[in-house]
Amino acid sequence: MQDLITEKGLTVHYKPVALGPLLNHWQIKGPGEVTPKREFLLKQCLRYSERLGIPFTIPKTHPFNSLYALRLALEGVAGPHQAAVIGALWRAGWQKRIDMGNPDELLAALRDNGLPHEELYERSFSKDAKAELKANITEAISLGAFGVPSFTVGAELFWGNDALPDLLAYAEGTDPLDRVKLEALLSSTPRAAAQKIPEASDKA
Repeated sequence: MQDLITEKGLTVHYKPVALGPLLNHWQIKGPGEVTPKREFLLKQCLRYSERLGIPFTIPKTHPFNSLYALRLALEGVAGPHQAAVIGALWRAGWQKRIDMGNPDELLAALRDNGLPHEELYERSFSKDAKAELKANITEAISLGAFGVPSFTVGAELFWGNDALPDLLAYAEGTDPLDRVKLEALLSSTPRAAAQKIPEASDKA
C-alpha cells in the first residue's frame, strides 16, 4: 500500500474503525463466522502473500479485543507517527503473530520500531481518543462501509485491497463504471429480503 501511495502521489487519511459495529449495523456476519468464507479468505490471503512475497499469518488469538490497537493507531493519538504505528502493529499481528489484544505486546512492537510507545499508550486512553474512534465508526457507516479494509474517494466507496485498481481508475477519472446502467439495474432489481423464495413444496 505504501509503495502505491508513493508511486501515485496519493494523500491518504487513515481512519481506524472497529469491525464489529459495522457488521452489527448492517446485520451481517463476520468472515470468521461463516466457515466456508473463513477458509476461502485464508486461502486467498496465502496465495496473495506468496505471489507478492509478503510474510503472512494471523494473530495469536483471533478474534481479539481490537480497541487497544485501534486507539493507538488513531490520528489524534499517533499524530505524525500514524502511518508508522499502523505499519508496525500490522506487521506484528499479521506477520509475527503477536497477541493483538495484549497491550504489552502492542507496546513492545511499537518500541521495537523506534516509536514513542509509552507516550502513545497514555494518549490512547484519553476521552478524545475514545471520541475519535466512535466518530470514525459513525462516519464509516454513513459512507456505507460494511467491512474492512474500506477506502473512500469523496463519497465513492471501495472495499478490499483487490479494489485498489478500481479506486485508482476512479481517482484518475478513468473509472469504467456505467452509472446509468447501474441505476437502471438497482431500480429494477428487488431487494432480496423482499422476494418470496419458493419452498420445495411450491415447486412440486
